[in-house]
Amino acid sequence: MLAKMARRLSESGSRIEDRVWERRLSELLNDRLARGFDDVIEAALDELAKANSRAYDDLADLAESCAEGVAIDIEGQPHDALLIAVPLLAWSRYQLPTGPISPTVATNLGNQVAAHLAARGARVGVADGLLSIDQLPESLGEVRDFAERLFEATAQGSLLKIDPKTLREPVAMLADTRYLLAAIAVPQGAPLYHWQETGVDPDAKLTAVVAFTEQAANVLQPVLTGCRFRVLPPQAFHAALRQADRDLREFSLDAAVSYLHLAFSLEPAQLQATMALFEDKREAAGSEIRIGIGRLGDDDAVIEGVVWPLLGDDEERAFEEIEAAARKLGVTKISTHEHRFPMEYCDDCGAPLFPSPAGHPVHAEPPEDTDEQPAAPLH
Repeated sequence: MLAKMARRLSESGSRIEDRVWERRLSELLNDRLARGFDDVIEAALDELAKANSRAYDDLADLAESCAEGVAIDIEGQPHDALLIAVPLLAWSRYQLPTGPISPTVATNLGNQVAAHLAARGARVGVADGLLSIDQLPESLGEVRDFAERLFEATAQGSLLKIDPKTLREPVAMLADTRYLLAAIAVPQGAPLYHWQETGVDPDAKLTAVVAFTEQAANVLQPVLTGCRFRVLPPQAFHAALRQADRDLREFSLDAAVSYLHLAFSLEPAQLQATMALFEDKREAAGSEIRIGIGRLGDDDAVIEGVVWPLLGDDEERAFEEIEAAARKLGVTKISTHEHRFPMEYCDDCGAPLFPSPAGHPVHAEPPEDTDEQPAAPLH
């Protein structure tokens, strides 16, 4: 039924018809999520992914919206509540922090959301954890369950406590994304954000987001000691994850070049970058560009590597974007292998292999003439 209704929505020729199908689909989706039948939703999405991309997009968008935003009751009044994510791009030559944060930091972050983002009278809640992508709720059902727990805490005016024992061990990387999760709840039908309020210029969003990211960075500085980081604009949960995935790509390249300068005194002009497409023929969306970075003139070794997921991008344009980003960082020797590599990983540690200038997939290794030993794996 979900797939059939999504097809009809994709064929709609008016907003009035759209609203009817969207309302009926939302009712079905909320029912399935409330009863823990998110596997039914996933099955419908899998069916549409193969046969009707427009219907797939429509159903996926509605399913995500239903998972991250629901109607709740606060003091006898219906409210709309939305799960939002605040992404942070961070890199460090040491272990990137993750796990619970202090109540003071979490409360202060909630105050910044209320002051700069939320509409007047909105309730704001925060989860007291700095989470890696591996530690976030994954399925639509898990997102819905987490959102409902955070919404309940928001209604009660308390923080949502994250149990560190429930968190998976994050994959250690030189550069990665960390997330803080928050909720905004408003009376049903009321504006969610302050730039949506009557009489407020919609462009007020621009200054509000800048002010929030600056203040949030100050709040989080003690949590991210030893890291270079950037706070990204908060968005609804799924949209924030997608945007962070895109922004992390160039940030990771910048981090790799900066790390090689900091750890091995290698200037950007002393480096060469080699790009190649790696693909998994078993997966429809299994392609990524890997970038091997090494010392200029050493065509057999890679010191550090960066994975650049395509995320639906055109391959040729992605190669152009990587080259432009590398040149902006000061790397002038950049080459591209025309042939495609299989998606290979190290048999011992599971790290991805990166293309060398000589055309071989190799493990990223520190230069032999250095004693540098990073505190955490950097792949």
